Amino acid sequence: MSDHPQTIQIFLPSGDPQGIRTAAITTRIVQVVEVPRLRLDAFLRMPESDFVGVYFLFGENEESGVAKAYIGQTGNLGMRLRQHNEKKDFWNRAVVVLSRTQSLTVTHGHYLEWLAISRATEAQRFELENGTAGSKPHTPPAMEAECQEVFKTLDILLTTLGYPLFDPLVRRRMAVPSLPSDVPGEQVQSNQDGQELLCVSSGVEAHARYTEEGLVVLAGSYGRADVSEAFLKSRSFQKRQLLIDQGVLKLEGPRVVFARDTLFKSPSTPANYLLGRSSNGWLEWKDEAGQSFGALMQRYGDTDKEVSL
Repeated sequence: MSDHPQTIQIFLPSGDPQGIRTAAITTRIVQVVEVPRLRLDAFLRMPESDFVGVYFLFGENEESGVAKAYIGQTGNLGMRLRQHNEKKDFWNRAVVVLSRTQSLTVTHGHYLEWLAISRATEAQRFELENGTAGSKPHTPPAMEAECQEVFKTLDILLTTLGYPLFDPLVRRRMAVPSLPSDVPGEQVQSNQDGQELLCVSSGVEAHARYTEEGLVVLAGSYGRADVSEAFLKSRSFQKRQLLIDQGVLKLEGPRVVFARDTLFKSPSTPANYLLGRSSNGWLEWKDEAGQSFGALMQRYGDTDKEVSL
């Protein structure tokens, strides 16, 4: 992902923000077109539908509700989307990537497809219908360099449109100096990969990062498999059980363990799952100095006051 300012132009051909949208970085030739399945016929009438390109289908797993994606490449975007409209059920929006100068070839497409599947698999943000990426296709060095530049652009544009397919929940730590801060709340903003937090209790040791998207509980964090009588009857217990069924959580003897990094919008939800009871996540999650997450975010001012959630 780029770390410098950029100008992105988004165009609404029909004037409807929920309809077809095109997006491009104004200084580059790569363009993406987001196509709602309901508007596929409109896209097929656009000249871009005959272009060579890479495409992404987005939807969700109907059973689990997990975001799902399919990645492909084709010599004719319109024809391929028409085929997927007939044969694939899960998707509701497609995003196609093309060159405004029609400079992408099928060889570019094969390499970009392999690279996109590989990066999406590493990020683990979406359930992929593709499976594995397979072996790296043979590509001349000059063309591979072109593909890397194209990929950087499509990554930015996909994320801008709301599809962070290649963006890990927790970004790799960057070697940048921390800014001095006298205000606890500013500490959250100074850490490139998020504020580090802990939830530690009897039978519980969990690590998390608070990022722009929410609280990410890190893989390997564990809590109590046993739960309180009241929690057993709650909806939270049912949701925790669903995560176990999906493989997000694993039961290992007396522990319930996070199998992968997992994003939550509220800090209380993962705290409940880990502690096996109803809890206030703003108080249960703390930094290494023992200050609560609520105090760090200035949620309760200078003191940790428990509030009803």
